[in-house]
Amino acid sequence: MRAVVYVLVLLVVIGMILTMVGSALAAAVPTASVSDTASSSRPAPVVVLGTSNLTWADLRSQVSGTATGISDVSAAATHLLTLASEGEPINLSVRTPADRTCPADGWLTLGRGARASAVEPTDSCAGPGAAIADSSASPLVRALGHDVSIQAVGPGARLATGAPGSSPNTSVSLAPSLPEALSTGSDLTIVDTAEGSTTDADRVAALDKALRTVQERARPGTRIVIASLADDEDPGPQMAVLPAGTTSTRGTSDGLVIGTSTHRPGLAQLTDLAPTLTLALAGRSDPAFDGQALEIPAGGSTPSTTTAAPNDSRIARLADDALHARASQATVIPASALLVGAAVVLLVWAAVVLRDPGAGRRSAVRRRVAGAATLLSALPTALLLVNAVPWWRVGARAGSPSLWTPAAALTAAVVVAACVVGLAVGIATQVRRRKQLRSVTSPIPSPSAREAAAAAEAAGSADALPARGVAAAEPQQDEADNPKPSSSSPPPSSGVSLMRLLVVAAIPLAWLTDAAAGAHLAFNNPLGMNAAVAGRFYGVSNTAFALAAGALVVAIAGVWEALGRGRRTALLMTSMLGGAALIVDGAPQLGADVGGALTLVPTLALLGAGLAALRLSWRRWLAIGATTLLVVGGFAAVDLIRPGGPTHLGRFARQVADGSAVGVLGRKAYALVGPFVTRPAAAAGLACALALLAAALWWLRRQVRSWRAGTSPYAWLAPAADGDMPRGRGRDSGSRPRGMSPSVQWGAVALRALGVLTLVSVLVNDSGVTMAGFILAAAAPALLSLALTESDSAPRHIDA
Repeated sequence: MRAVVYVLVLLVVIGMILTMVGSALAAAVPTASVSDTASSSRPAPVVVLGTSNLTWADLRSQVSGTATGISDVSAAATHLLTLASEGEPINLSVRTPADRTCPADGWLTLGRGARASAVEPTDSCAGPGAAIADSSASPLVRALGHDVSIQAVGPGARLATGAPGSSPNTSVSLAPSLPEALSTGSDLTIVDTAEGSTTDADRVAALDKALRTVQERARPGTRIVIASLADDEDPGPQMAVLPAGTTSTRGTSDGLVIGTSTHRPGLAQLTDLAPTLTLALAGRSDPAFDGQALEIPAGGSTPSTTTAAPNDSRIARLADDALHARASQATVIPASALLVGAAVVLLVWAAVVLRDPGAGRRSAVRRRVAGAATLLSALPTALLLVNAVPWWRVGARAGSPSLWTPAAALTAAVVVAACVVGLAVGIATQVRRRKQLRSVTSPIPSPSAREAAAAAEAAGSADALPARGVAAAEPQQDEADNPKPSSSSPPPSSGVSLMRLLVVAAIPLAWLTDAAAGAHLAFNNPLGMNAAVAGRFYGVSNTAFALAAGALVVAIAGVWEALGRGRRTALLMTSMLGGAALIVDGAPQLGADVGGALTLVPTLALLGAGLAALRLSWRRWLAIGATTLLVVGGFAAVDLIRPGGPTHLGRFARQVADGSAVGVLGRKAYALVGPFVTRPAAAAGLACALALLAAALWWLRRQVRSWRAGTSPYAWLAPAADGDMPRGRGRDSGSRPRGMSPSVQWGAVALRALGVLTLVSVLVNDSGVTMAGFILAAAAPALLSLALTESDSAPRHIDA
């Protein structure tokens, strides 16, 4: 058992190191070239055609329309898809501070290069936009400078270039129509094509009309950018088209340009458009923008005369990616409720059925609870792996997920969880069989042989050695075939402990390995990190960290117990497994998780010290705090100097350096309390959760007191250190146990580490109290599964 666990630990560490090295080498290879010097001639003009609530699925459905009066719209959609096929089609994540993005929000975000709201979240998108306090030109106009002339057509374009009701900047002119704007020969023309449009057909027709006007009247080489900037009707990725030849510092994948800020093929953010336009027209970037630029070519392409609808696999993939994101958003709440709710139900059920059952039922009850806990321990891994199958397509129509999609995802996850448990059972069974084969090939000494050996050692006589060898070599037949149990020999290993340890360890292994490889399974997952919410696109998300870290703490403690305990084992396992997880989580080219790195260092320090029986004084805690800051600072330094541009970790380090991080910290602090201040339902839910937590802590304190007094009804679960089985109160009650069970020892250390993990995670992550729920969902079943297994396999005293 010990050798198997050592080999597994070594393979996990080696695999993570190879993944990290491969990802780092891939990130270090330049994938696209950026112009070193600006062209000496004036850049070709750019025309931005903006609309709203238009997706690739909407365009494809309009092409196939056969109703009366739809032929013109079908031709318009075909023309737009033709342009997209010749250019660089992408999905555009248009998320703003609100849950849905109104057209006014989208236009304001385009001009600011940062997420902004022009409409209050409680107001209708059809109402007037909120007054903008700053009456100066937008950050986009200021970044372009006075040398770049700008024409704005429509109310949305006016909002993007300057505040409503104020005189525009001298470089911005308002044009009554698109032809008049094009006739001025301006460098940048921004057009709101969706003014007065209420249906998809109206938006498609208006957008195509504007496109044809640009293609006919704009001067040769004009670069055309099309983007849907709002998603208030159905939140999710919108369609966008960039000029052919647009590149990214991250290259391309399957014919789709990889978003500089998203690290995803065919996906960019609305905040990326402002730096992209600034780079295209002014030849520079501006740190005031939150987005990251894509490089569009110096000149546009010749319009195509194709009339047939193109069959571009890229557009089909983009439509499927947008569907995937919407299905993920629809499944997040059911999947999270299942994961957290199942853990809570498991704990309540276990507390009831494990409370001093009859002596004849104890083994069966323990096995049932341990089995249920093991299955739930496989569920976080299953919810990651299920994203490898197209669950989001079940019942989908017209680019929208079906009402049955969440049920399909959760059903598939339960099936995958059973497969994970089955795989772990198979591995443990093979290990047990090999172990049994080795024990069969070696002779088993009989009791008389052991007595002869003991007599020889006691007498120190050389004459006793041959007798010991003969006795060992010739065991009695009945004793060799049917050996009797002895108080000095432990019961044969069942291999169940290894199986459950594998299930628990699979959670951090799967989630962190996927993050190091690009988070392909975690993105648009049933548990979140999707393009609809657009909180994160790569690395380790808050949900992934909570699940992985919660299970990691339990796994390290379980491995320490399986390897026979000891101070050296505790420090070695915590350093190897915890250190590998910390690198994957915090390294900018891998997890890029600032909050995770801040949380893992103190958690691992407390866990390792607890398992090694080391006391952490206040001086050591100060050293742990300094180490935490050094680790995060080191990750930030690597992020700033590595090629490919910094992640949010490096950008936050820059904000700390220039003093603007105070605002970021303020927004994150408000994110912790804001939902409970503005939403009464959320505040009521928090109050109920706190009440339940207080009741649980009160109950747990009573049980601890009963345990210390020797009257706990759960004492039968944990054999004493000397092998005696303590009895609970009632008919089987007895004296207080003389020693502490190993399961209680490592379980108590793991609980303390999980407490630190939960507290710090809630404070430093903008997900707030939801982090506590996911940590509970991963750690509670894992801890219960391993603790019950340990007590089941603990040595027992057998009477002669």
